[in-house]
Amino acid sequence: MSTAAVSRAQVPERGWRNDIVAALFWLLTVVGVLMMTGAWFLLAIASLEEATEQPKALAAGGTMAGTTLLLGVAPLVFAHIAGFALLCLVATTGRFDRFRGGLWAGGVVVGASLIGLAVVLVLSGGQLLYTPPDYVP
Repeated sequence: MSTAAVSRAQVPERGWRNDIVAALFWLLTVVGVLMMTGAWFLLAIASLEEATEQPKALAAGGTMAGTTLLLGVAPLVFAHIAGFALLCLVATTGRFDRFRGGLWAGGVVVGASLIGLAVVLVLSGGQLLYTPPDYVP
């Protein structure tokens, strides 16, 4: 059988269905890097807030326990889930191979998160979670 006899249906398509979807995917990727960086900053800021406001809260009969979880970890988890869902939607509908679209979406979210984490670590002097200076483990 010659290559001319192979029908178009037997040759799997690869890549993006059109350039507009590909451009949208990569635009969302760039926006995702900025959003992940912001989400990692929220974690660092929430940790700082919890540690520095705890003495005032104790004096007033309250506590700041859970502030990092509520204002830092929850937005970070939400950013990862929302970013993956949005990129998965674009990638799986915009690519010929849906499985590879999902892999691309997952890889981009992991990459964007690592870039955001690296930026925050550089700007915070390598300390993601604040530890009070008088803390002795």
